Amino acid sequence: MHKAKNNGYIAVGILVATLVLFLGIIYSQINGGKIAKNTYVGDVCIGSLSKEEAKKLLESEVNIGTIELSYLDKKWDINPSDIDASYDIDKTIEKAYNLNRNQNVFENLSKTIKTNFGSKNNLDMIVNYNKEKLKDKLEEIKQEIDVEVKNAELSISGDSITVLDESKGLELDVEASLKKIESQLENGVLSDDLVVKTVEPKVTKSELSEVNTVLGRYTTIIKASSAGRIANIKAAAEKMNNYLLMPGDEFSYASVTGPYTATNGYSNAPVIVEGELQNGIGGGVCQLSSTLYNSVLYSGLEIVQLRNHTIPSSYVPKGRDATVTDSGVDFVFKNNLEHPVYLKSYVYGSSVVTAIYGSSKDKQNIEIQTYTDGVSAAPVKKVDDPSIEKGTEKVLEKGRDGYTVSTYRVYKDNSGNVLNKEKIYTSYYPKKQSVIAVGTKEVNEEVENTTTEGKEENSQDSTKHENTTKPESSTKPENTTKPENTTKPEENKPSENGSNNDQTTTQ
Repeated sequence: MHKAKNNGYIAVGILVATLVLFLGIIYSQINGGKIAKNTYVGDVCIGSLSKEEAKKLLESEVNIGTIELSYLDKKWDINPSDIDASYDIDKTIEKAYNLNRNQNVFENLSKTIKTNFGSKNNLDMIVNYNKEKLKDKLEEIKQEIDVEVKNAELSISGDSITVLDESKGLELDVEASLKKIESQLENGVLSDDLVVKTVEPKVTKSELSEVNTVLGRYTTIIKASSAGRIANIKAAAEKMNNYLLMPGDEFSYASVTGPYTATNGYSNAPVIVEGELQNGIGGGVCQLSSTLYNSVLYSGLEIVQLRNHTIPSSYVPKGRDATVTDSGVDFVFKNNLEHPVYLKSYVYGSSVVTAIYGSSKDKQNIEIQTYTDGVSAAPVKKVDDPSIEKGTEKVLEKGRDGYTVSTYRVYKDNSGNVLNKEKIYTSYYPKKQSVIAVGTKEVNEEVENTTTEGKEENSQDSTKHENTTKPESSTKPENTTKPENTTKPEENKPSENGSNNDQTTTQ
């Protein structure tokens, strides 16, 4: 009995001794200078090697290959040299060395014991690369992947309106793809799937299904405009063409067509600045905004924001213009109807055309009336000018009368009876002083004294011959005129009436 008990103690002692010895060996592995057993980088085993030994082995065994990117069945191979890609052997070895050293005691023991019994640690080579060059490569690939989204559009031929189908687009998400690839490369993985998004169309065929008629169309003329001005009108027209407004949506002309800069496709042309015409980028865009304003009036849409020019426009009647700038002046309107409206704008020959299409259920019989509420004659300033003759005047600065004009939208039934008369806006065009130079130069007389032949000495009754010659009639300077007659106020009566049939202004 005692002998059996002693044998049990001996067995326990041997077991404890063996366990202590085993743990001592494990601790020596953890605290030693060797990488854990059965540690592989790719197919290369660096287990039980020192850092220096592992580095020499990896330098002789591994070479970085091409980086493979893919989307569906398409693949792109990037040469490592194109993005300055290389293996970071030192960082990879450090990661391998810390596999059984960077956790708590029990986890480090567990990992070390497992590797001693054949469990593998698999690592990939860490990759260094140039992030900007990788991004450039993705931008190149983007050109091959991207498919432009196509909105549903109206095809218009005469009175026929056809709705063309929309189609979805594709877009490589460069930033998301870059982030994903970086994560893979940091783990030594040289292949990845790109992140590609589907772009949904903003305008669908179903949304345009009830667009079947013209609500309002207006045309202005650009026959005498400069090339730069015409180019600006075309650029703005293209930006706002095929624009859909759902019920409740607002349209900001400046937001859609601006900013009016060279980088956004605009040219130098005459533009009104503080009441004066001068060259500037984007000159001409206000003719399109004014043309659109009149289409909006005839369509029955709600005017949200509006401002007239400081100078009456030649292409629309007074009270029918809308100016815009990059500094906050905008033309904004709202689709207050029950169905979508669709904008078309284009330049055809010498005409600027804007048309608003919508549902026949929203079509109204509309006339536009303007009233000249008052005319303020231009003040005249006269200044003396000694360089021109008395009695002559020369216009130095041409004046301009001031006008106050009210614009109304009149709704009628099919019989022409007025249902409602809505005041839209009061436009004020300030007067401008004219400056006239008044001549003060005297007309000089030249006197020539002539005497008879021979000399009469000491003669008291000798006759003096005076030939006084006035200069020939002088020509008045060009561009001289007497002050223009001031305009008498017009009667307060409606003018420029029009219904929402096609309207053309040829002023």
